Parts: sequence; structure tokens; C-alpha cells
Amino acid sequence: MLKNYFTIALNNLIKNKLYSFINIAGLAIGLAACIVIALYVSDQYSYDKQWKNSDRMYRVNTSVELPGREPIRAAFAPLLAMPALEEYFKDKIEQSARTFVYPMMIIDTGTTSFKERKVNVDPSFIEMFQLKVLAGSLEDTFTNITNIALSEKIASHHFGNQYPIGKVITIGSGSFKADCKVTAVFRIPGNTVLDDIPLLGLLDDTMLTSVQRMWGSINTGTYFKLKKGIDIETLKSLTPALIDRNFDISGFMTDPGLKASDILSLDFQKLETAHLDSPWDTFRAGGNKAVVMSFAGISLLVLLIGCINFTILTTAKATQRAREVAMRKVAGAKRKQLFIQFIGESTFIVFLSMILSLGVVELMLPVFETIVGKSFSLDYTSPSTFLPLLTLLLIVGISGGLYPAFVLSSFRPGDTLKANQSKETRGSISLRQLLVIFQFSVSIILIISTGVIYIQTKYSINRDPGYNKDNLIVINKLAGNEKFIGKIDLLKQELLNLVDISDVSVSEYQPGQQGETAMPYTLPGHPETTYLEVRTFIDWDYFKTYQIPIIAGRDFSIDRDITEPQWNIRAASSDRNESKELFERNTIINESAVREFGFTDAKDAVGKVLNSNVNGNGFNINISYTIIGVVADNHMFSISAPPRAEVYLINPSAANVMTVRFKGPTKEILTQVKSTWKDVTGDEEISYVFVDQLLAEEFQQEQTEMKVFISFSLLAIIIACMGLYGSASFIVDRRTKEIGLRKVMGAKVKNIVSLLLWQFSKPVLLANIIAWPVAIFVMQYWLDRFTYQFNSLLMIPICLVSGLIALAIAWFTVAGNTTRVAKSRPIKALRYE
Repeated sequence: MLKNYFTIALNNLIKNKLYSFINIAGLAIGLAACIVIALYVSDQYSYDKQWKNSDRMYRVNTSVELPGREPIRAAFAPLLAMPALEEYFKDKIEQSARTFVYPMMIIDTGTTSFKERKVNVDPSFIEMFQLKVLAGSLEDTFTNITNIALSEKIASHHFGNQYPIGKVITIGSGSFKADCKVTAVFRIPGNTVLDDIPLLGLLDDTMLTSVQRMWGSINTGTYFKLKKGIDIETLKSLTPALIDRNFDISGFMTDPGLKASDILSLDFQKLETAHLDSPWDTFRAGGNKAVVMSFAGISLLVLLIGCINFTILTTAKATQRAREVAMRKVAGAKRKQLFIQFIGESTFIVFLSMILSLGVVELMLPVFETIVGKSFSLDYTSPSTFLPLLTLLLIVGISGGLYPAFVLSSFRPGDTLKANQSKETRGSISLRQLLVIFQFSVSIILIISTGVIYIQTKYSINRDPGYNKDNLIVINKLAGNEKFIGKIDLLKQELLNLVDISDVSVSEYQPGQQGETAMPYTLPGHPETTYLEVRTFIDWDYFKTYQIPIIAGRDFSIDRDITEPQWNIRAASSDRNESKELFERNTIINESAVREFGFTDAKDAVGKVLNSNVNGNGFNINISYTIIGVVADNHMFSISAPPRAEVYLINPSAANVMTVRFKGPTKEILTQVKSTWKDVTGDEEISYVFVDQLLAEEFQQEQTEMKVFISFSLLAIIIACMGLYGSASFIVDRRTKEIGLRKVMGAKVKNIVSLLLWQFSKPVLLANIIAWPVAIFVMQYWLDRFTYQFNSLLMIPICLVSGLIALAIAWFTVAGNTTRVAKSRPIKALRYE
């Protein structure tokens, strides 16, 4: 019997080649989309689940919040937070570990030199996080602060195939240099939110400066594992008291009645959830749970459209199998047997589609990997792969064939055999119309979404950032390079000597960099109110280079304004010797800072004084700043966020980036800059980026979403059109005699084509009515993530254009077949059937 069922199914597929192709190809594309997105979703939800007892592991995040200001969040904690937590919750915390990331250091292997970060960790780190050791011993790394472990990437790139265990390399930053012995080579397994660790060493608190050890310095990755049965909420409720006991804010916050826990708060986030939708991850590109689920939903919709095609075409062709069903029932077949047969045929078609879809997946994956910037692998021999594929096969096969099986097995032999021709039920026609409407509703929603994402992304990138972003090159990664520190002025002058270079400046951060260093300020006569504002170190030509307008007062001048006192150096060398000094300096603030400090306007702010006091273990630095100018607000920190209050200070020695404004052809300028760099620095590798590229990278996630939406919109439209074409072919074939009679009665080809096109236009027009409000609601929710949005009224023309596109696609899909039949000779139509 099974052989008979298989033979009938195969014969039907061969007999109806067009419908078979549309069914199999449509399902294959839908299944491929579903598989590809399933890989992406699985990857996004796999972060930090590879660690032992990962469900009990937490990360300590920090929020700093001042009255009337947005909180500053970071996925780090003060260095002293974890020892305090361990002491306070010693009966609740099973294990803990910290990571401290040093800035770029110069690594000299003896044969090559390169820049890289060094991450120092507690010895317990390798117990909490099971790094894969490829050579040597990580335990040996923590026996001495001069031992170091290398990541697999660093080891293979700079030492080739031979692991450099026992080799001595030199690391340096500024005037600091140290010889370190390589004791291990490791790899971090799986996906994780942990910082990339190129170089791994031992964290020794005593080697850090007093500033780095302050509670106000949020600089340490902090992780802990709860003991079994402990509820994390019990820790959260007691944390404010811990902060108040350990964090003394009297040195920089003089507001009466203000407690440390009012400013600083610690949050414990389950590590497994840290990748998706974490507001604390401002220094890494985390995932977006809503986007991940949206992609999953879209892939399911694409698959659903493929299943709808199957249902539409199967129910349409069911009338041509009515006599077969009737004869089988007369011969004794029961409805249950027929039902199983047709479900089996459906599953067989899905099986063929699944085989084809795997080929489509192999073609789609490289493109999808390029779009999302990640690599995926599909191991067909793994149970984690073929079991979900088998489940998907059964679900799609049964659900896709369920209604057709009910329809086909329900035909009554008497009614079917006494009829002159097969007749279609009104229910089948209505169902097909509803399914076509649903298909095009989904397609139109995807088209509208793509249009909205495209326009918003372009609007965001092209918004005025408050400075001239064009023709700017940023040379970055300058900090920590001892060979280069003394050559900054020389490089700047040599670049200015080039004809096509108009301005050069150095600064602490480049556009889009998440700098969050804040300093306390008070106004004379009001020591009770402390303003904690972000400070940015720049040089005298910063505003001129970026073309940020001065709206009141004057710009910095090298002849009139001196640099910041090097209090960081003083603090580092005076841990045990009390130091108290008073300095006077000039500063420039922006419009937001004018409002923060309570000045009437920009002109009112000029000439006012800001007092700053920084103290810690053994030092007390007082600086009096005179405001000499006010600049316009700008989006240097982030073009997608509101301008923040900024206090600009002269400190070229803190330079990490050099910004060059040029004119003329970009390629030629870049060649000149590289040549000048080489002449000044020798063999040092240059690292650079264009500012307009930095702004575009800020919206990389939105651009990725746009590309995915475009791709899946095209897939949805292709599958919907395939179904529409098959349905149109069936309907036109059934109306062949009607078309012949109309031509005999004098109807012209254009009249017949218009009549049929109108019939196929109605479900598309209804789909527009359904899709527009849904798309507007969904995309308005999506737009809420942006501080600055394009005019939402533009969504109306986007909907109109999307509807016209869907209508044009439908017309193009059915016009050819309709015109062909309409042009045929009436005698052929009248002889039909």
C-alpha cells in the first residue's frame, strides 16, 4: 500500500510539473530562510552558556546617577567592589574573579613589534571560566606578575606554528617597560561577553595607582558565582548599605544629605543574559533581543508563506483529483486511508523541499554571514542539527497538508461521479483568497519596514553632528607608544606642511568613542552643590579642526592657555605623602554644560569660574577653571544620543588620537599622510579611520537590520509571486471557455486582461488595507529607539509606494499568462474540455 501511495504521489508531481516546482521551490526557500535564521538565533542565545554552572554566574554592572541627569552605565565595577562584596556576602558568594584591562601596550618579541591590550585577572578567573589551554600552563602564569599568557590568535600571528612557551617578550607603555615570560597559549571557547583577551597576566592590586583603586574609578570587569539555593534578590536589597559603608564621597561631593548609594549603584546581571539588551554594555556591540526575535518571526513568516503556497495550489488542484478520490472510495477506501495518503504526499513534498533547502542554505550562508558579520556552521551529522530538521520536516509536512487532506478526503463519490465536471467548493475559493491576502499583507509589511529602516538609517547618518564630519582622518592608538610620544608635535607640524592639509589637532577620544571620564565641579559661593561633568582632553586646535563654532567668548590659544597639571602622575607617586596644591587654568564648555551649571546663557557663562577638587589616598588637587568660551552642542560622543554636557581641558599629553582635516582627493591625501607618518615614526604601523566611516559604523546594527529586511522581503515576495502565478494559471485555465465566449461576443484582449487583472488586484488591495496600519504601528515602535527620528508623516507615502510595488509585482506575475490565454483563438477555447 505504501508503494502504491508513493507511486501516486510521484505521478502527480510529474503530471503537474509547474505546480510541483512552485510547491517544492517555495517551501525550499522558506525552509532555507528558517534554517539560516535559526542558526543566527541559536548563536545569539548561546553566549556564556558554555561555562560550568553558568546559570549561577553574574556580572557586576555599575550605574552613576546624578539628580536631573541621565544615568551613566557601565559593564564594569570599581576595583574594590568585589573584595567588599565577598566580605559582605561571604555566605552567599561561592567564587569570584576580576579582569582589569590595560590600554594599548607595545609588545616587542625580539623580531617584531606590535600594539595590543593586556588583561590582568585574578587567579580564580581560570576556575570560573574554563579557557582552553593549547600549550603551557595557565596556573604557572599566576605564580609571578612577570609571567604572561598569549591568546591563540596572537601566538599564531606573531610566532607562527611554534608556541613560544618560555620565550621572553618585552611589554611597555610610556616610560614603563617589563620583560615577561610566556607560560601558556589559550583560547576562549564559545561565544562570550568577556573582553577579548590577547595577553593575560596576574592582577595585583598593589601595582595599580591610587586613582585606579578609588571607588569612583569604574574600571574592572567583575564576576561572581552564587552558592546553590541563593536568590540574587537578597544581595540586591543589601547592596546600597555596602556602598555607603565603603564609598566616601565627601572628597568630591559636598551636597548635604547625599549618600554614596544615591549616586552609585551596583547591579547583578546573570551572565547568560548579558549579551542581549544590556544597557550597561556601552563599550561593546551587544545583541538586540527584539531584533533577534524579529528575524526569527520574519523567517517563520517566509516559511508560512511557502506553506500557504502549498495549501493554495493543493486545494486548487484538488478538484482535478475529485474523480480519483471518488473511484478510490467506491473501491472501498476509507476516509482515514485517504487522509493518511494525502498527509504522506504532503510530507514527501516537504522532504524534497528540505533536500533542496539544504543546498539553498549553503548558497545563502556566505551572503548572510557577510551581512551580520558572523560565521556559522551547520554540522549535518550532529543530533543538534538533524533532529531539529526532522522535527521541522514533520511539522511543516503535517501542518501544510492538513487542510488539503481534509478537503480531498471529504469528496462524496455520488456528487462527484454524476457531475459533468469537477466543481470547486465556495470554501476552497474563499480560503485561497484569504491566504493570498495574508501572503501579500506580510510582503507589504516587510516592504514598508525596509523603506522605514532605510530612510531612518540614512537620516541618522546624514544628520548634522554639530561639526564638519567631511574630509577628516583620525590617526588613533597613539597612547602608550613610548617611541611616538615625543614625536607628536613633529608629526603635527610635518602634516601641516602638506599643501592639502589645513588643520591638525590631538585629543583624548575620537568621534563615537565612549569616553565617560567625569570630574566634580562647584561654583564659587555654592560648595554645597557638586556638578559631576564629563571632561575631555584636547589641544589648542581641536575646535578649529572639527569646525565646531564658538558661540561666545574665545577659542583656546597656545599663547594664553597652559596645559592641565599632571595630577594623575602626582597621585601615582604620592600614595603615602599628603599633597595639597592649587592650580588655575582656563576651560571651554558647551551649551549643555551652560544649562547644567545654571548660567543664564552662553555669554553669561564666559568669565565664570568652576572649582574642581580631586583627592584620594595621599593627594589633594584643587583647580580653579575660568570659562573663556562656549561652543555649540555637538554629537562627538554619539550622533544618536542627545548632546551631553562637556568641559574641555587643554592636555595634549593625554593624546590618543590625531585628527587631520584635508582637501583634495582622498586617495592622494591618504598616501601623503602615510608617507609623512613613516618619515616621522619609522616602522611604526599607522592606524587610521575616516570620521564619516565612524558615524556610519555607529548605525551598523540598523544597516544590518535593513539588509536582512531587504533580503527576506525579496524572499517573501518571490514565494508569494510563485504562488500567485500558480493560482493565476489554474484560474485562467478554468476560465478558458469563458474567455473564448467573451472574444466571440466581441471582447478585446485588453478588456479580458483588465478583467482578470482586476480579479487578482482585489486581494492585493485588501492586503494593503490590512498591512498599512500594522506596519505603521510596528515601525513606530522600532523608531522609538532613536532620539532623533525622521518625520513620521513620511510613512504615509512609504505605504503608498509599497502598496503600488506589491500591486505592480502582482500584475507582472499574472499578466503574461493572462495575455497569452486572452490572445488565443476562440475556437481553441470553445473546444476546451
